[in-house]
Amino acid sequence: MLYELRVYDAMPGKLGALNDRFAKHTTGFFKNHGIGIVGFWTAVIGTGNQLTYILSFDDMADREEKWGAFQNNSDWHKVRADSERDGTLVASVQNSFMRLTSYSPEPKISTNLQELRVYQAVPGKLPALNSRFADHTTHLFEKHGIRNVGYWTHDVGANNQLFYMVGHAGLADREKNFAAFGADPDWQKARAESERDGPLTVKTQSSILQPTAYSPR
Repeated sequence: MLYELRVYDAMPGKLGALNDRFAKHTTGFFKNHGIGIVGFWTAVIGTGNQLTYILSFDDMADREEKWGAFQNNSDWHKVRADSERDGTLVASVQNSFMRLTSYSPEPKISTNLQELRVYQAVPGKLPALNSRFADHTTHLFEKHGIRNVGYWTHDVGANNQLFYMVGHAGLADREKNFAAFGADPDWQKARAESERDGPLTVKTQSSILQPTAYSPR
């Protein structure tokens, strides 16, 4: 499967209208065109005018066919025009094409809160980073109540990034569980052994997200 991560920066004051369009129209068009939906989220902490969502396709050819049909749908054009009579809703769009890693579960949303993290690996260190997650990190997450949702690497473009999403019951649980994970001697040993030749990552981005009311659960 091919997964597409899309992040929309809404125009100031327009996130509500954008969510309304997705809830009432866009998700229906996606389903009619056979576009798989993993989930839709808005930020709990951080940027308050972003909509983040993940779609799924069979492959890039399937994506181009289905996305093209959606974009060319005259009913979608009408909905979009009606919703933008007072101005456009989206200021910018970022998208990334991703493939699940061999150790990732099939992505499913079953908690109240999700956290999307993007790790920039040191050049040449992405395989070692993936090995650490496969052999240690994912198991220790589950041990400490952190739910594994999905792990992906880039399908197109940058090839040294790891995307992953984990689930939490709430913000308090996130803080408690990550603290326990960080203090776990098994994690500290695994991290030290994996970084004997230097760190595996140079940059980490994190977004704490809450599913929208129309997101599948």
